[in-house]
Amino acid sequence: MPIDATFPPVLIMLAGALFLPLLPRSYRSVFSLVIPLIALGLVWLAPSGTHLTMKLMDYHLVIYQVDRLSRVFGMIFALITVIGCLFAFHVKEAARQTAALLYSAGALGVTFAGDLITLFVFWELMSLPSTYLIWARGTRESQKAGMRYLMFHIFGGGLLFAGILVHVGETGRILIEQLTARNSLSSWLILAGVALNAAVVPLHAWLSDAYPKATVTGAVFMSALTTKTAVYVLLRIFPGWEILITLGVLMALYGVVFAVLANDI
Repeated sequence: MPIDATFPPVLIMLAGALFLPLLPRSYRSVFSLVIPLIALGLVWLAPSGTHLTMKLMDYHLVIYQVDRLSRVFGMIFALITVIGCLFAFHVKEAARQTAALLYSAGALGVTFAGDLITLFVFWELMSLPSTYLIWARGTRESQKAGMRYLMFHIFGGGLLFAGILVHVGETGRILIEQLTARNSLSSWLILAGVALNAAVVPLHAWLSDAYPKATVTGAVFMSALTTKTAVYVLLRIFPGWEILITLGVLMALYGVVFAVLANDI
């Protein structure tokens, strides 16, 4: 049977996440590894262009759109998921395996989204399974850290959603495009929401709080997906913004200074 190279890899990940709990325990680890491998192949083979759209009221959602930037990040996220599932091969808990696939599906959905509504839906999808991967540690500290992590990301998602609403109200458009109006309220709201997920100083407190409290395998996925997806969105929506250089330098200096001051590395 010929392979349809335009089939969205995010649908493969979502279907895999839903089907995995139905499998016998002994097959789940192999299945969780095969699914992202298929997604990786689809990203590699996908031709550039728009492959899946849907109409929502007066707007056209672009659910799967491929270009050079999205392909590079899509391959990175799919490959990271393969490596993460290989690292977590010993895990037999269906809920944790499902959460990992849903988490990756969210990252791929954001990467290939061609409109702001689709991007927001998958952006929020990432927050729930990642929170579970913290709670799955099963300690009192992980429960508290997971709740703080979720609150941070609900707040960030609220900023992003508010920015999208203002942008649509101002322009009437939902397609992802460069926000050239740098002093507009919508631009700064979207930037703030994305910067929180990117753990940009001073919006970074959730990262050092949540990652150490997550399961070992959960920390692997979280360190590779949440902040990196936010970096992709910054590159996609805010290319050339000088403030990103300032924030990048600040983050680098912050990391170096605290590494020098640390006495328990």
